[in-house]
Amino acid sequence: MQPLLHDAELVYLYDGSLEGLFSAIFQAFKLKQYPENIVTEDNLQLSLLGSYVPILPNLSEAERVRTSILDKLGREVYTDITQVFLSDNAKKGGIILRYLQYLFVKGRRGRNHLAHPAVAAFEVVLNEVSKEAHYFRQFVRFSQTQEGIFFSKIDPKAGVVPLIMNHFAARFNVQPFMIYDERHQMAGVFDTKRWWLVDTAEQELNLPASAQIEDDFQALWQCFFDTIAIEERRNPVCQRNFMPKRFWGNMCEQIPPQLRKQQPRIETPTKAAKRLASATSAGRQVPLLIEASEVVL
Repeated sequence: MQPLLHDAELVYLYDGSLEGLFSAIFQAFKLKQYPENIVTEDNLQLSLLGSYVPILPNLSEAERVRTSILDKLGREVYTDITQVFLSDNAKKGGIILRYLQYLFVKGRRGRNHLAHPAVAAFEVVLNEVSKEAHYFRQFVRFSQTQEGIFFSKIDPKAGVVPLIMNHFAARFNVQPFMIYDERHQMAGVFDTKRWWLVDTAEQELNLPASAQIEDDFQALWQCFFDTIAIEERRNPVCQRNFMPKRFWGNMCEQIPPQLRKQQPRIETPTKAAKRLASATSAGRQVPLLIEASEVVL
C-alpha cells in the first residue's frame, strides 16, 4: 500500500475558518509540502522537533480550492468536506488535506477506496459528525420565550447547527425559533422565511426568559411522562441506549420530580394500584388517581 505523504515535523496554523483551511491546502499543493496537520493555535500541541508555519486566509486562493473540488470531484465530495470541517477532531485539517491529496490523483472513484488510510480516516470523522447531527434532529427541545420565539440550547460534540437548521425550518415554518450551540458559540435563527447563522463568540448573548405558559406545558409533559411509565419495567440501561444521558440536561421530563418548578400531583398507574391495594386491605377508601389538572403552581 502506498504510504501517506506528509512531513512529520511540519504543521500549518490557520484561523479556524473554512477559507483559512482552504488557503492552507492551497499553499500545501503550491509548495509541494505535505504537513502532518493543519490546526488552530487552540489545538496546537508543541513539539521540540516541530516546524510551525502560520497561513493567513486568502479568499482568492480559498475560492480556487473550492472550485477545483467542485469541478474535479463533485458537489457531494465538497459537501462531505464541509461536514468534516464541522468536527471537533483536532486532526481534521490534516485528514481533509490527505483526503484531497488522494482524490485529486484517483478522481471521484477514490471515495470508494475505504481500505486506504486517507479515505478511512476521513470516513470515520464524517460518520461521527453525521451521527451527531442525527442525534440533535431527534433530541432538540424548544421552549417558548416571553417574546413568543421558540428557543433551544444545545451542547453538541460537533458544530452541527448548519446541518440541522433545514430540518427544523421545514417542520416549524410558521414560527420563529433559535437554536443556540453553547459549546461552539453559534446560533441558528429562523424568522419563518429564511434562516441564518450568528457567531456569538464576539458578542454577549442574553438568553431569553421562558414564558409562563411554557412552565405549564412542561408540567403537563412531565405529568404525561410519569403517568405512562410502568415502574416494574423500568430499565435505565435501555433508556440510556435510546436516549444518551448527555442529552438529559435539556429535557424537562428527566428533571427529578423534587427539583421541578411544577410537580404534577399525579401518580403512575402502578403506584396508584399499589396504594389502592394497601388502602383496601386496611379497610380505607381512597381515590385511585389525583386529577391530572391538579398541579402545584
